[in-house]
Amino acid sequence: MIPTAPWLGPGSTSGLLIDTNLLVLYAVGTVNRNRIETFKRTRQYTQSDYELLIRVLDSFKPLYTLAHVLAEVSNLTDLPGPEKLRIRAILKQTISLLEEVEMPSARASEDSLYPRLGLVDAAISAVVRARHCAVLTDDFDLYTMLGRDRVPVLNFTHIRASNWGM
Repeated sequence: MIPTAPWLGPGSTSGLLIDTNLLVLYAVGTVNRNRIETFKRTRQYTQSDYELLIRVLDSFKPLYTLAHVLAEVSNLTDLPGPEKLRIRAILKQTISLLEEVEMPSARASEDSLYPRLGLVDAAISAVVRARHCAVLTDDFDLYTMLGRDRVPVLNFTHIRASNWGM
């Protein structure tokens, strides 16, 4: 069972939007689970975290993304050598499985989170408000700001702790 906030569980929202760092973890882990703990962008995670992420993602449908998030993921998955080609293929496949929501930057910059958190987080906020979906993030600032606004948000760090029995 995937622990969630009592007010948010699988099936209680209209899908899930996955934040940048967790999509990076997904992509790197899918290419090579052994790279998770050594790659500069994922070393804070473990192979068990990757497996937990897969279980969480399997619990929600549809899964959403944004061009803003995908651009960051593409830039942050700069694996060397042959793994670079593999991760690009994984990203291409993943993109085809996610529902990409259009969010013009001008509209995102009007979101209340823009001044404090920037364009990508503001775009995420605007989409989840419009789609009534939840967000999965490990970004504490984004988690806190969305939670204050009563936007359904899951903090992956909290899920990890619950999964470890803490």
